[in-house]
Amino acid sequence: MKLKLLSVAMTLIVVGSMAKAGFAQAKIDTSLPEEPLPHRRVLFLFPGYETVQDPNQAVAPLRTSQKFGMAFHKTVDPSFVVESVMFAGFDQVASYGPEYGSGSAAFAQRVGYNAANISSTFLFTDAVLPTLFHQDPRYFRKGKGSIKSRLWWTVRSEVVAYSDEGTEMPNYSSVLGFGMSTALSNAYSPPSSITLSKTMQRFAVKEGVSVALNVLREFGASGKRERP
Repeated sequence: MKLKLLSVAMTLIVVGSMAKAGFAQAKIDTSLPEEPLPHRRVLFLFPGYETVQDPNQAVAPLRTSQKFGMAFHKTVDPSFVVESVMFAGFDQVASYGPEYGSGSAAFAQRVGYNAANISSTFLFTDAVLPTLFHQDPRYFRKGKGSIKSRLWWTVRSEVVAYSDEGTEMPNYSSVLGFGMSTALSNAYSPPSSITLSKTMQRFAVKEGVSVALNVLREFGASGKRERP
């Protein structure tokens, strides 16, 4: 039942979002030469490779090598360790996620679980699926308009994305990528944590975290730009 409701909700959001007009965002121009991935930091720590800052500036499409490069750089970035520890700490305090118990050994298991989970998410959502579906995995900021419209844009972007040619399409990379990484996490989770309801809960949390990150990308500062 929960799975059906989630599918119906996502379908309605996709249809409604793609029918809505008048949203300004950056264009993908296939005639532009390849551009290097941006060297930025969000909140001075997290890499901002996947954010197109200027909604009025045309950008070149990402090559397959860049999509895999983005996933790789995010995985080897120092912030990856911070994220793994941060989510492990939340899991332990809130008794959420795989049921490893308590104590330092359980915390270490949770760090390993989250590291594997995050890295597989990067691989599926930034590289593998965007390549298979010829989809651009970047977040294109709306950048202007009312707060309400921009908040809606952050949610919309989870289910509506751009193809490599710049046309709108369902965001297979995000929805299927989160689903695949969540399903894969069952392979290294305790048996007591492998149920449909708990799997769907983990999937929903990933979508929620992704929307929250979109809000930071939409309303946050452009971030510190690093030298290539």
